[in-house]
Amino acid sequence: MEKNNKNNLSNIIKPFFDLSFFFLIVTIILFGLLILTTSSIELSYKNYGEPFYYSFQQIGYLIFSVFVCSFFLFLSSENLKKNYKVFLLFFLFLLVLVVIPDIGKTVNNSTRWLSYGGLNIQPSEFFKLFYVIWLCAYLDYNKKNIHKFEIFIIPILCFFISAILLLKQPDFGSTAVIFLMTFVMLFIARAKIFHLMTLFFSGAIGASILIYLSPERLSRFNLIEPCSDYLGDGYHLCWSLMAIGSGGIFGKGLGASTTKLSYLYGAHTDFIFAILAEELGIFGVVFTIILFYLFIKKCFFVGDKALRVGLIFQGYLSYAIGIFITLQAFLSMAVTLGIAPTKGLAMPFFSYGGSNYLVSILSITIVLRIYRDVYKQSLNSSLR
Repeated sequence: MEKNNKNNLSNIIKPFFDLSFFFLIVTIILFGLLILTTSSIELSYKNYGEPFYYSFQQIGYLIFSVFVCSFFLFLSSENLKKNYKVFLLFFLFLLVLVVIPDIGKTVNNSTRWLSYGGLNIQPSEFFKLFYVIWLCAYLDYNKKNIHKFEIFIIPILCFFISAILLLKQPDFGSTAVIFLMTFVMLFIARAKIFHLMTLFFSGAIGASILIYLSPERLSRFNLIEPCSDYLGDGYHLCWSLMAIGSGGIFGKGLGASTTKLSYLYGAHTDFIFAILAEELGIFGVVFTIILFYLFIKKCFFVGDKALRVGLIFQGYLSYAIGIFITLQAFLSMAVTLGIAPTKGLAMPFFSYGGSNYLVSILSITIVLRIYRDVYKQSLNSSLR
């Protein structure tokens, strides 16, 4: 009797919600809040006299994000597709505002924020998501002609315009993420290999030139011996590697990190993964990787079902969001491990910050909505 009740409840929820995906997201969010709390507790007390200031702020961002994104559950994914140009142009306009003198807010020599009434918004975080939405809609509308150069070149031109605005901030990390997303999605859409290879090598040459022309960027590629420049450009990576190395297999224990005691800058933001590794060891690292692996696997599962029932845009977008979130998470991990150049890149669901948190919650809300649209479409197909 109890088993039948559980089955009935599951059947009632199934058309509206993917429970396994929901519980996976809850696990990631709670684990992220736990790591943020332990990584920021000393800094929070030092700056505000309150050990849980950053944690309470992040919980506030979470509540606000859930409230805002709940409306997207009632917005059909087809509406995103129909208004894909409007969304892109709006957030492109915000990027333009950021680089206008006296409008954008500058922090640590980077102008990436718009500030109004104490509210700080980072448009580049929103732009990345809505650029992906635009790209998926464009590829759907042009799926039969993507092999043509005049169709293939449009996303490249859009990326080029976006890159100019992002590099003006400067935000090399977001530029790299958008480039990789463009390349991957064009590959999924089955663009010509010749076109893709041309894009890849052009991007690699362009990135190399930008790095070579900027001594600051070039200095971040000292990944072999970062501690040789301990008091200079290698400071952050050197402390990050020491934190990770000292964690060992089992870690020092939750809350026992010493590196977060004013040694590692950005312990609660860009380098939060280093604190995770120091306190929870390899087991914590593996657990985090498994969580994001399960996330991208679930997004791919929803995307595959969408493509099977003919919802091409929804399929592309579910694939793209899975890659978008996981790519940023793994790039953030790579930076702290010294595999990628030291660059400020938030780790979704873990790093402190409102804009990235809202975009991450919005991303999973869209996937949940796609799941519902796919279920309705598959039901209609079976009835026919």
